[in-house]
Amino acid sequence: MFYGSLSFCAVSVLAYSIWAFRLIPGEIALYSATAAVYIGLAGIMLGRLVPSAGARKKFPLWFAVGFLIYAVAWCACWFGLRGKFHADLWGAAVGLAGMTWLFRRVFGSTGAFLPLFAVLFTCHSLGYYLGDILYATVRGTVGRLLWGAAHGLGFGAGLGYVLFHCRSDSPPHSSHRLSHDQ
Repeated sequence: MFYGSLSFCAVSVLAYSIWAFRLIPGEIALYSATAAVYIGLAGIMLGRLVPSAGARKKFPLWFAVGFLIYAVAWCACWFGLRGKFHADLWGAAVGLAGMTWLFRRVFGSTGAFLPLFAVLFTCHSLGYYLGDILYATVRGTVGRLLWGAAHGLGFGAGLGYVLFHCRSDSPPHSSHRLSHDQ
């Protein structure tokens, strides 16, 4: 969880810097660019949590698919509900459920879905809403970067937990997509 938290925090600060420094105009373009940073870098950073070299090479692609599921669900809820009715929370719940399901499948995990999802959702949400509070308190560029750092720390801790448990709950010689033997 510690490594996941720190590495995802670094990626998150880079992703949020697009918003913090107003590098890309337009809401959809901004969200797309932010997602691209996560998709491009987080899988590489979190790949160290995957045990074998062969699996580490495949992990960035699977992470990209998982994050894309999360991002599409989040954006669909956010834009669909126009930011109302806890749209960010609903989007996170749907997207993180999809991400949890995918990682369990990719690793061939026999662990229960609900506890993995609950930890990921809780860590993600704590980081996201702590970031929101920091941004509301500090505002400006620094507040935006603090939101990214807090969101990254929480989300990364949850991802570290899920990846560790999906790996350790996998049968040793299963035919999952990230085989330990490859």
